[in-house]
Amino acid sequence: MSETMALQAVVDSEFRTELLADPAAFGMSGSSLPAPIEQPDQESLDFWTEGVAAMEIYACRSTCSFGPMTVVCDGTTK
Repeated sequence: MSETMALQAVVDSEFRTELLADPAAFGMSGSSLPAPIEQPDQESLDFWTEGVAAMEIYACRSTCSFGPMTVVCDGTTK
């Protein structure tokens, strides 16, 4: 089994399930798989995908003046 397939089986639970259902199709045995990582729960996933976005965090461009060697930014938005 290639290293890429082994890593995919560690992080992707759907791929791991398919691989364990028919290991011969992938040219390997089920016993040679590394342990999987814990999958995120739906509540945590929703927080990071919807909750953080709902906080309306925006990056602001700052006004900068620069010379041949120096960059000075005042931190305000344009």
